[in-house]
Amino acid sequence: MKKLIFVSLLALVCLLAIGCQPQSGSPAVSPTNPILTQQSPLDVPTKTPVIEGLPEGYDPSSEEESDIVLPDSDFSDSGIAVFAGATPIPLDPVDMPTPTPRQPLAFTYATYTAAKLGLTFECVAGYVVDDSQSDIYILSEPAEQQKDNYSVQFTVALSPTTASYAIGNVRTDVRAFANDLGKMNYKEWRISETAERNLMGKPGYYVTYRGVMHDDTIVRGRVHMALLDNKRLLTIHFTGPGEYNSDYTNVFYRIRETIKAI
Repeated sequence: MKKLIFVSLLALVCLLAIGCQPQSGSPAVSPTNPILTQQSPLDVPTKTPVIEGLPEGYDPSSEEESDIVLPDSDFSDSGIAVFAGATPIPLDPVDMPTPTPRQPLAFTYATYTAAKLGLTFECVAGYVVDDSQSDIYILSEPAEQQKDNYSVQFTVALSPTTASYAIGNVRTDVRAFANDLGKMNYKEWRISETAERNLMGKPGYYVTYRGVMHDDTIVRGRVHMALLDNKRLLTIHFTGPGEYNSDYTNVFYRIRETIKAI
């Protein structure tokens, strides 16, 4: 009897032990891992590339004076344009002399007569004349006066127009002329916005430009066109070394204010 009771108790203990074991089909419970949230990095502002030369939307009329003064007093000693009633504005700091400002160039003026064009005007004395073409008159700086590996040149031209040619065409053509200049020999080329200004008392438009040649020579210039009596288109163009732009813009003013028919 005792053996029977002992065996029964032993069997009961085994059953209890089996019931306490985890079932093979039950999923194992694992600790929950915290979710790590990665914060997006802040956008680091990038520096906008600086394009040397004319800024976007540059208004060339900012170079203009309210009243022209023909004597050589339009520029300060630093070469910055000084205009009556306006704040002195350097055309482009890149083109200004540094670190020591140079004195502005001093010019002696003379009267030139473009007989084939029927025009006369004042420009720097001693320039080389090319009037071999009937519709173009070119003045070039002598080679010995060249600066920064680039010679100054002033061109005056007259071309006939059609009956339908109007002032709106002048605005288009002055930009096209300037754009065409930059298609050869330049690795950088920019032109200003178009500005309106009379020439010989007739309506016209002009633009300024800045180019960098493949040898890094900086070139500046201006193209001004005006419609004369709805029959002819007058074009005055000058080009010169960038650092001397203010000086030769002054010469351009002299031509513009003295040009007249003969």
